[in-house]
Amino acid sequence: MYISNIYKFKTKEMEVLITKDGEWYIAEIKWKKALYAFWYTQEEAVNELKNVVDMMVDYYSEEIGVQKK
Repeated sequence: MYISNIYKFKTKEMEVLITKDGEWYIAEIKWKKALYAFWYTQEEAVNELKNVVDMMVDYYSEEIGVQKK
């Protein structure tokens, strides 16, 4: 069973799907299944997912900056 919510990330709002898998909650971006995080509570899983998304945004922003030079 999925729980779907909209969360504010660094760059925009994204729909997050949350599932329970045993003792873990898995939070993933709806349109990008490869972006996910898991933790013991829904809130912690979403916070960890925000960290993952922020790292990806920062990484690709740096890559674009390097390529422009």
